[in-house]
Amino acid sequence: MNIKLPLFFTAIFILSTQLWAQQVPSRMEFANMDLRLTSDAIRDIQADVDALTRSEKYFQKKLERVDMYMPIIERIFREEGLPEDFKYLVIQESALVSDAISSSNAVGFWQFKEISGLENDLRIDRHVDERMNIVSSSIAAATYLKSHNQYFDNWAYALIAYQRGRGGAADVIDEDNFGKSRLKITSDSYWYLKKFLAHKIAFENALGTSSPPYYLKEVENVKGTSLKIISKEENVPLELLEEYNKWIKRGKIPEDKNYTIIVPLNNLEKIEKLQNQKKANLENLPGDIDDSEQQNFPLVDNYPSRSDRSIPHTVEINGLDGIYAPAGYTVKKLAETAGVDEYKFRKWNDLKIREELKTGKIYYLRRKRNRAKFYYHTVSQNENMWGISQKYGLKLKKLYRKNRMKPPQQPKEGRVLWLRHNRPANVPIEYREAPEKQKRLDEQPFEDPANNKTEEYTIDSTEAKTQEAVPASVISNQSEAVKDTTTALIEKSIKEDSLKTQNNNFDIEEDTLVERDTLKSEETKIVIDEEIIEPDSVDENELDEVNEYDDSDFAKYSIKKGDTFFSIANRFNMKISTLLNVNNLEIRDTLSVGQVIKVNKDGYSSEPSSEVVEQKEKSTENLTEKTSSEKDKRNIKHKVTSGETMYALAKKYNVSLKEIMEWNDKKDYNLKEGELILIKQK
Repeated sequence: MNIKLPLFFTAIFILSTQLWAQQVPSRMEFANMDLRLTSDAIRDIQADVDALTRSEKYFQKKLERVDMYMPIIERIFREEGLPEDFKYLVIQESALVSDAISSSNAVGFWQFKEISGLENDLRIDRHVDERMNIVSSSIAAATYLKSHNQYFDNWAYALIAYQRGRGGAADVIDEDNFGKSRLKITSDSYWYLKKFLAHKIAFENALGTSSPPYYLKEVENVKGTSLKIISKEENVPLELLEEYNKWIKRGKIPEDKNYTIIVPLNNLEKIEKLQNQKKANLENLPGDIDDSEQQNFPLVDNYPSRSDRSIPHTVEINGLDGIYAPAGYTVKKLAETAGVDEYKFRKWNDLKIREELKTGKIYYLRRKRNRAKFYYHTVSQNENMWGISQKYGLKLKKLYRKNRMKPPQQPKEGRVLWLRHNRPANVPIEYREAPEKQKRLDEQPFEDPANNKTEEYTIDSTEAKTQEAVPASVISNQSEAVKDTTTALIEKSIKEDSLKTQNNNFDIEEDTLVERDTLKSEETKIVIDEEIIEPDSVDENELDEVNEYDDSDFAKYSIKKGDTFFSIANRFNMKISTLLNVNNLEIRDTLSVGQVIKVNKDGYSSEPSSEVVEQKEKSTENLTEKTSSEKDKRNIKHKVTSGETMYALAKKYNVSLKEIMEWNDKKDYNLKEGELILIKQK
């Protein structure tokens, strides 16, 4: 007995220390790959494991934070179809510290640099930085990793590319292993991969064993509100809410898309209720499908009456800005009328380069959303992916991704499409009896304010297969509109836009990802979720000045061969997001030689080139040319630049289209580059 007792305590000691001193095996499974480790690789990885677990106190503190965030990450990876093993990468990157910043200016949970964050649909500007949002950044990380795996067909190499980029990864990998599910790990294997395996080994058996300080509740559909209001609704201290939502820089959630707020809870009753609800939702996948509620989609406000349908008309579709396409309009002409770039118009509506408009349809003037309001859609006869994406205001590529489909695949009648989350790989494709008649974008009945009657769309039999629908009234009413009626209607639209801008306290410019707050006076009251807040009760950080950027701070620069957003931003000492915002560009837009953009006037380290000075002088000269007479000194002669429209000029100078037509004796709305347009000052 005296001999056995010391042995017993020795065994207990060994077992208790094994949790923190995990041993590296010679064979590991990672993302369905079989990894074989050499003795040298085992030695290298073991050193990292020992360093991670050496301090029990530090390891436990980190583990509590990991256990707190990991359920969110695991859910997102299941929905995105990413192997769950990648969840250990976030520990390696940031240790789940939301505002972690690396020496190379990588930020947030998943350590995205600014340019890679923007490329993966993260908003990064003076209002928000989604790299510090656990939900947004985890989705972006999944997207980024999956894109690399599509190229390498090797998850281990996709992980290396996450750190080095696709080009950098090529220097440290073997092309012979593309598509392989078995990989040999040696001492020469890239250090980042070996360090990741160390994190997986160190935390794999420890996950779920700690007691986190909070349960993290995800709250969606909060756009336009403030953290103050959410803290009252959730009964959580504002300081605590701010600590877990550092991605919001000004206290207010923007309205350009649906963001997720993290609410830390320590109320055991609330936590248990939420956990049970999540469990029930998981068990019920893919969930109940109620097609009847979706019959009202798309939701269209201000649809033009029958007499107005011979001209473009701005509307609101599914809460986004849109425009009605009358007969005789091309994509270019309709985009110009709306004052937007044709490239962006096509991109927002998923139109191919030579694809033209369908008469009577509504097109979006803002980017569609990444998720639809509803979870599912049952495909009815003749429906296609593009029509469904337009119906719900959902990006077409997202619709394909959520359903594990690739263009130009089309769904069969009765297939259940996922609209909010990615269909998990272990959930089979489901078919249901298709609704008798799904109300599509091209079949939507709209109320006619003129006679209070409902008009149905009719589908030409030759177009049924491609869902190209035309309103019956448009087919029968193709005569040319009277000029005065056209002018009056567009004037009305301009005035409505002007009033809308004045009356909205928070006007989100989605295509530039910049939020503009307009305050009419000190007495203005801000209405958020029907709660009126006096100006004195609002943080100064929640409100911005009327103008985001002052044009006097910028010079004009002509794009040269080899220029990129990254090189231009570095040259002129600008953030890439600022460069994009001031030029109304997106990170995926293509720069062309000779294209003129705005750059930081004071940011260039050397003297501005003569070209920049010349362009600045030229732009000033083009802006206003005053006549010699005393009477005409108050008037402006605007020199038309490429892409400008009559509609845009009317909005810019706050005058009517009819006035511009009369002042310039014009017979139509066409403008030529270099043409001088007289604008009389009232």
